[in-house]
Amino acid sequence: MTKTALVTGANKGIGFGIAKALLQQGYRVLVGARDEQRGSAAVEALRAYGDVQLQLIDVSELNSIQNAVADITKQEADFSLLVNNAGISGDMGRTAWEFEAQELIETYMVDFIGPYELTKGLLPVLIKNAGKIVNVSVPIEPNAWWHPLAYQAAKAPLNVMTKDFGLEFTQQELPVEIMAVMPGAVSTDLNNHIQGDFVKTPDEAGELIAGFATDGENHNGQVINFDGTVADYSAGSNV
Repeated sequence: MTKTALVTGANKGIGFGIAKALLQQGYRVLVGARDEQRGSAAVEALRAYGDVQLQLIDVSELNSIQNAVADITKQEADFSLLVNNAGISGDMGRTAWEFEAQELIETYMVDFIGPYELTKGLLPVLIKNAGKIVNVSVPIEPNAWWHPLAYQAAKAPLNVMTKDFGLEFTQQELPVEIMAVMPGAVSTDLNNHIQGDFVKTPDEAGELIAGFATDGENHNGQVINFDGTVADYSAGSNV
């Protein structure tokens, strides 16, 4: 039986790595991209690994999200995996109080409101197919080495959403699962392609995230670190 996944922001970086890993595991992958030219180029590059198709979607625009939901609901009867990967960071070098309100709003829209709207719209078909939702996230506790206000403030509600949805899925005995994965340091456009022994490539991060999504374990409601540990905010966890 064919399994179909949508990966947002899949034309480059971690999203491309996730799409590649899922294709190698036998999924049919919808490459979510807001730019048709870049999305089409990614689709051509990914064809070597399996069945792939472009899905135009801009997670900063509600109309675009709703159009994508309508497309998938109508055309993808076997849709069973949503990966909310697309995101922006805001200026990670800026002091916390130097942000303009509009930049915070834009980051919040892409990193939380967009994924929320997309998940909500696709939930009926995911429930029907006993599917999964994977949110790509980051640690939300600031520390001396890493404390980008816009990025953390926008991803924090995504982690809350993961826990809230997971709790209610369990309470209502719905056949759907949601998790968030924090892949750790990854060399991408967001950080100007940083390098280091602790930094993953996008392909490595993609394999990690796809691995949690397909390992057969119940991760419902979990916010998972790259090493498999689960964030426990009630216990004062630093992630």
